[in-house]
Amino acid sequence: MAEQVAKLKKRQWYPIIAPKQFEHVVLGETLVNDPNAMLGKTLSHSLMNLTNDSKRQNVNIHFKVVEVEGDKAKTKIIGYQIIPSSVKRFVRRNSEKMDISFTCDTADNVFIRVKPLVITKADVKGSVAARLRNSIASFLSKTIKKMTYDELINDLILHKLQSLMRENLNKIYPLKVCEIRYVGLEDRDRPQEAKVEAETAEQK
Repeated sequence: MAEQVAKLKKRQWYPIIAPKQFEHVVLGETLVNDPNAMLGKTLSHSLMNLTNDSKRQNVNIHFKVVEVEGDKAKTKIIGYQIIPSSVKRFVRRNSEKMDISFTCDTADNVFIRVKPLVITKADVKGSVAARLRNSIASFLSKTIKKMTYDELINDLILHKLQSLMRENLNKIYPLKVCEIRYVGLEDRDRPQEAKVEAETAEQK
């Protein structure tokens, strides 16, 4: 019992620091005996709080502690995600939802999963829908391949990639929603699904 109390007293609060994309702000603190115990710890923050932009309240950024320097835990961004409740609000009647998932590499060989979300202004079927789905995956794969992972994250945060995707896809059919609902690091050794998932379900 005395040993447990002694260990408890040795615990300290350590700050967890955001990466350069968010100017190394403090994301939070954690209480541990050994600073190295923070390695691998994950946490999420609203993009609204990180950027002071109320329009980004529907997006969460996921972080992971990758380094301990002195009394600080440094993180990297491992994911960008629109919260599920916001995705549901995007969907309306008389429109076509294209919720796609695929994996690709960045220019610096970071393997990621990308889940774009595209909703047309009207219900579309057949060749137009198929062309849209193929164009979404093709455009994003080629564009991301030219970007480093940090550049990709920066463009997602600034909504540049989403705007570029809308501009490209609007040439095929007018869109009501053109977003990327998720980007996250993926285990390269994990068995992968088909290049574009859910396509069969969308066509039913």
